[in-house]
Amino acid sequence: MVDIDNIKNVAIIGGGIMGSGIAQIALLTGYEKVTVIDLSSEILEKSRKLLQKRIEALESAEKCKEFFASNEMLKNLDFKKKLESFESVGIVANKVDTKTIMNRLYTETEISKGVKDADFVIEAVTEKLELKQGIFKQLGEFTPPQAILASNTSSMSITKIAKDSKRPEKVIGCHFHTFFPITGMLIEITPGEKSSEESLVIGHQIAQRFPCLAGKRFTVCLEKEFDGLIANRISLPVQIYFDWLVDYANNNGFTLEQLGVLQMAFQIADLVGIDTIYNIMEYFEKYVSPDFAPGKHMEKLIKSGRLGKKVGKGYYDWNEDGSIRNPLSIDENALKFLEKHLKEEIFLAIQFNEACRVLEAGVVKSYRLIDKVIFKGTFSPGPFKTGKNNYKEWTKLLYKLSEETGKSYLKPCEMMESGKFLTLR
Repeated sequence: MVDIDNIKNVAIIGGGIMGSGIAQIALLTGYEKVTVIDLSSEILEKSRKLLQKRIEALESAEKCKEFFASNEMLKNLDFKKKLESFESVGIVANKVDTKTIMNRLYTETEISKGVKDADFVIEAVTEKLELKQGIFKQLGEFTPPQAILASNTSSMSITKIAKDSKRPEKVIGCHFHTFFPITGMLIEITPGEKSSEESLVIGHQIAQRFPCLAGKRFTVCLEKEFDGLIANRISLPVQIYFDWLVDYANNNGFTLEQLGVLQMAFQIADLVGIDTIYNIMEYFEKYVSPDFAPGKHMEKLIKSGRLGKKVGKGYYDWNEDGSIRNPLSIDENALKFLEKHLKEEIFLAIQFNEACRVLEAGVVKSYRLIDKVIFKGTFSPGPFKTGKNNYKEWTKLLYKLSEETGKSYLKPCEMMESGKFLTLR
C-alpha cells in the first residue's frame, strides 16, 4: 500500500471553474507541486488569477465575506453562520502565506509534460466520454507507474473512461459535488470494473484530507460503479420531467420569457452549462434510458450556441459582472398553466424513486447512507426522510405522471412500489 504522505505532486486536467476549484483545495492541502493543465494559455492565466483571489480570501473573515459577496455564483450560498465564526482551512490556517502557496502552482498546456512526475491526477473536463477516454489514454502513457488516475465525472462509467488507459486498475472516480470544492462537503469515490482496492483506498484517503469551509469532509465509497453515482443520479430524472415541462409549455403557446416561475432551474442550468447537461442527458439516453433524450428547447439552445453563463448566454443573457441582463418575470397565465405541474411532491417522488433504484442496483446497502450523502451534498434532507412515509401515494402519482408525459422511466421501480427499501436501513 502506498503511503499517502509520499504523494507530493498533484495534477489537474482542465483549468475551468471545476478544475480551478480542485486546484485550490490541492494547494491548501499542502502538496509540494500542483499543476493545472489546459490546452488554452488564456484559460490557465485566468485560473491562476482566480486561485490567487480565492486563496487570499481565506486569510481573514473580512476578506472571505467580501469575496463571497462579490461573486455572483457564491453570494447566495448559505454560509452566513459559518462566516460569522470564520476559521480558515488548510495550510492558510497554519499561517502559510498566499505567495508561498501560489509558488507551488504550475501550469502546462501539454498533458505529457504536466503529468510526468504526478502522483495523483484528477481529470475535470466537460462531460464527453470520447474526450475523457482520449485524456486517460495519454495519462496511461505519460504518468509514472504508481500514479493514481481519477476522473471528476459526475455521470459516466469509470470502466468506459479507463478502457484505453492500459492501467484500469489505477483509474477511479473522485467526484466533488459542487462547483466550488472548498465549500462542499461531499466527495464520491467510485470504482471501475478493474479498479484496484489499493487505488480506491488511496483515493479515499486523499479526498478526506482536502480542506472544506463547510465543515468536516464527507467521502463515500460506492460498492459498484453506477452512472451518475449517488447524488447526481438521484437528481437527473428530474431533468426528464423539466425538459418535458418546458416543451409542453412551449407547445401550448407559452414563451420562455413567460416561464419566470422556473427561473431558479434556468439559472442553475446556465451555471452548470447547457452543453454539460446536454452531454450528460445524451449519455444517459444511450446507456440508461431513451427517456433521458434532451428536450426540444434544449436542442434549440445548443444549436444557437446558448451554452450558459460561461459564454454569456443560455436560458438567460448574462452581463460580464455575472448578473442576469434581463431577468424573467412571472407571467400569471403561465403560472396558472404550470401550477399543477410544479407541485413539490412530484419532484420529491421522482427523486425518491431514483434513490430506490440506487439501492436496487446495490450501489450502497443502506438508505440511511443515501440520505446522508444527499444531506452532505446539498444541505437538504435526503429522499427517504419523507419518502418512507409517502411511497404508496407517490407510487400512484408516478404511474399517472409516466402516462401523462409518455416517459416510462418515471414509473416507480420495484424497490419503491414494494416497500422493500424499508428492510435496508
